[in-house]
Amino acid sequence: MLYLAEVLKKSGVFGSGKTELKLLASQRGEYNWVPVPGEDIIPADDSGNFNSGALVFADLNASKQVQGSLKEASGQLVKILQNFSRFQEKFKTQEEEIEQWKQSLTYQSQELNRREMEMEAHREEVDNVQQELSRLDAKQAEMEEQQGEIDRLRQEVEQSRQELELAWNQLQGEREELSGSGSIDAEQAGSLQQWLQYLSEVMIQPQELQTSLTAVQEQLSAQEAWLGERTAQLEEWRTQAQENQSQLDEAVQGLDQGWEQWHQSQLELAGKRTEVAVRERLLEAKDQVLTGLRSQLTGLTDLATQMSSVGSSPVPSSSGPDVDLSELERMPLNTLQERVRQLQNELETGMRLVIDEQEELMLQRLDLNELEAKAARASDGDRASLEAELADLQESYGFLNDTLVGQRRSLRERERIMNQHQSVLWRRLGNPPEPVSSGGTVDLSPLVSRLTEQQQSLQQQVQTLEGELDSLRGELAELHSQVEQQTSADEGQLQELKDLDRQLRDRRGEIAQTWGRVNAYQELLDGLRDRLTHLKETTDPLAGSLEHLQELAASQENAVTQLQEVVGHLTAPE
Repeated sequence: MLYLAEVLKKSGVFGSGKTELKLLASQRGEYNWVPVPGEDIIPADDSGNFNSGALVFADLNASKQVQGSLKEASGQLVKILQNFSRFQEKFKTQEEEIEQWKQSLTYQSQELNRREMEMEAHREEVDNVQQELSRLDAKQAEMEEQQGEIDRLRQEVEQSRQELELAWNQLQGEREELSGSGSIDAEQAGSLQQWLQYLSEVMIQPQELQTSLTAVQEQLSAQEAWLGERTAQLEEWRTQAQENQSQLDEAVQGLDQGWEQWHQSQLELAGKRTEVAVRERLLEAKDQVLTGLRSQLTGLTDLATQMSSVGSSPVPSSSGPDVDLSELERMPLNTLQERVRQLQNELETGMRLVIDEQEELMLQRLDLNELEAKAARASDGDRASLEAELADLQESYGFLNDTLVGQRRSLRERERIMNQHQSVLWRRLGNPPEPVSSGGTVDLSPLVSRLTEQQQSLQQQVQTLEGELDSLRGELAELHSQVEQQTSADEGQLQELKDLDRQLRDRRGEIAQTWGRVNAYQELLDGLRDRLTHLKETTDPLAGSLEHLQELAASQENAVTQLQEVVGHLTAPE
């Protein structure tokens, strides 16, 4: 089973000692780790090049014995944390999408209710239009009925005229025969009387036709008046529709300008938010740098204190389990002096190495600061490569920092061992138990001076960075205030634009209905007007024909009367 463990090393007299692993967590799945309860420490025969305090992965069997070699865990832990951060961002994005879906569904529900109300209003308007169309259809049916009445009158007039002409021609023939013979007998007189009686029966009655024609003309006049009223109403609708359309066009133009202003404001707001994000990342990076500088300053202070205590005088210490004091007592004095000198040289060498690595750590911290600032300001295209470079540099910085922590711990252990050796040597040389600041001391004043310079430089950097952070926090607070104010204003403007857009859509629908009604009425009224014109064109010639027919009927009636008198004289006895 794979475990996450911390390397623990215990140094001996000469810097060697046993290595142990403190188990921290065990793997239960690809992304599932369970903490190990309590203090579970196991021995490790081979710790490789790992320093004390380093985090490693160890494969243990059922007896908790290490199988294979240890693997460095910092890189894998960084990947796990990165994956966890991505999961968190993805989860947050999905939550935002779900919230947007909820808002969208709410808006769609409201929009559906509004559409239903609009459809109901449209249905009522359609019913009203259908009723008006029904009235127009009824008027059209009346006009078609009048057309049929006019056609019937024309047919009756034509039939009466033909019958009258036929009877008149027959009567003229009989009259010519009478004129030739000079007298008629009883049979001829009876035949003439029959023709005269038939002619009287088929005689046209123009008064009846005149009455029907007058009624039709009155109905046509009423239809013409009704059509004029509807035409006036149609013009009112058209004028109102044109005014509403003009107002709608102006409102739509204002809405377009409002949307353009809102989008421009959104672009400005996005720029400010980007600036806020850059400033926040820069603030976070500088804050991390400040934390690292303070940690380094603390480490330098501790190291300077240790070096001052070592360089001033040897401090006696109680014998520990790692030093065999009895062996030091039996050791020849020259050999012990050589051993103390060797330990002092090793301690000085170790301190110089720690100082060099401390300087290297400071330089890497500055490089990290510069690279983080670049990544915060970089574009999306360059950010990926900068972040990869930043991850490598952070990994190198973390490894160097862990190494430096282990070396400081080892340095303190060497100092303790050297103090024990130096204390025994001091006593064997016949000196009092309390050491004085002479003999056997290590001159570390150059290193202490160098550390002091580094401390002053770090302190100045810390103060400068604190001032930059205070200034950056003030700028960031002002940017946050501007973003919040502009966001609130844009949200209010967006709601106003949505409300206005909804109102304009409603008005657009109403105006479209008005135009539809105007066009439908225009088409119907044009058809009715054409039909009424055709009827008037038909009745006007019919009125002239009826007048001529009245004259013809009067002359025929006079001729029949004269013929009856002639037939009466011819049949009277002499």
